[in-house]
Amino acid sequence: MERYTEQDVLQLAKRINNTKRSYLLVDPLQGKHVPVSPDKTYRLAYSLGEILYKNAKNAEIVIGFAETATAIAAVASLAFPENVRYLHTTREKLTSAHIVSFLEEHSHAVDQQIDCTVIAESNPQTIVMIDDEISTGRTIENIVTQLRIRFPHLQKTRFVIGSVINRMKDEIRERMRLENIEFVSLVSVADRDFEAAAKAMEVFSAKKCTSFSSDYQEIMLSASVPDLRKAVSVKEWKDRMSVFSKAVFDAFKERDLLHGRLLFLGTEECMTPAILAGRFIENECRDTAVFTHAATRSPIGISTAEHYPCQNGFRIHSFYEAERVNYLYNIQDYDTVAVITDNRDRQQTEKAMTELCGIFRPHCKNIFLIRG
Repeated sequence: MERYTEQDVLQLAKRINNTKRSYLLVDPLQGKHVPVSPDKTYRLAYSLGEILYKNAKNAEIVIGFAETATAIAAVASLAFPENVRYLHTTREKLTSAHIVSFLEEHSHAVDQQIDCTVIAESNPQTIVMIDDEISTGRTIENIVTQLRIRFPHLQKTRFVIGSVINRMKDEIRERMRLENIEFVSLVSVADRDFEAAAKAMEVFSAKKCTSFSSDYQEIMLSASVPDLRKAVSVKEWKDRMSVFSKAVFDAFKERDLLHGRLLFLGTEECMTPAILAGRFIENECRDTAVFTHAATRSPIGISTAEHYPCQNGFRIHSFYEAERVNYLYNIQDYDTVAVITDNRDRQQTEKAMTELCGIFRPHCKNIFLIRG
């Protein structure tokens, strides 16, 4: 297991138009807001999975939190036996007889849901939940309370909560431990006044995209990725992601794209395929510079101040919903950009892709769309 420090995983940013929390703790290794080597993101997440497995060896279900922690949690689940089931919460619409809703109160989008079919059909002794950062534990308390109300057989279930960063106070940890909720993290951060530090920052909003281009190609693959909004075994999702990543590699090799600077860009909750496909190519082509990050729903202030995590940013249409705004930060120059999304709405995808092409042109030779 690799070890990490606060300096590795924490950069302070200022939120835009969020009255509940003025700051955001950005993890530059997570592959969300900051372009990073996919292998670095993988190693971070797998290290969290290793420490979680040591503390929850009898876990039957692993749950990731949308939006930012979906990939961290998915990779962390690989440290568990292959029969363990993985899924993540979502802000998208679900159709199931066993949906549970809860609030992430400090977020820009507070409403979340989880498809609890796997919980309804089993009697888990231990459930693992994974987020990128735990501050007060309020979101965890919200979802565990809702789950225990809906499924009384979870009253004695042990919940082990994993995160990259944890800054909870000891008295809150102890109170929740008495509720059979325990916390494990890679890095413990002393709580301090992030609000005051963020409020002192001078930032500006991400730019509205004003350049448009349809100069991209769609790569059609026979392989697809599983819907991780519904529970699948670790074995199934690992095997299918492996086939998908190899298919992306083969498509790039056929088109002579395995060189220069490559970006694999995820969309909102769909981060895992971009990270794993990028990592596959990174491991196969050691001389190729591979990066990954993702479009997000989080409005973050932009600043060119030294060490500030979001140096530039653009507003674009979401791949998923006509009225939803997405943000893309830290645009750089690449030889090839590949957007990997699980959205099947062609009209919405076309609208978002024309904006992305406008942002990355003329400093990118090739732009591709891959539907996972």
